[in-house]
Amino acid sequence: MSLTSDDFEEFVSSDPDDDETVPFGQALSELGLDVEVDSVEAVRDVRERF
Repeated sequence: MSLTSDDFEEFVSSDPDDDETVPFGQALSELGLDVEVDSVEAVRDVRERF
């Protein structure tokens, strides 16, 4: 069995709900989350749970 570009046609077609005027990097940054974690405190919490 081999894959051809026809096999992926439904996945690469444009989505009418997408706003293609927004640059890709900006769209990705809107999805990103800023998470501040005190890693030492997080490790202590995990150790306490065990």
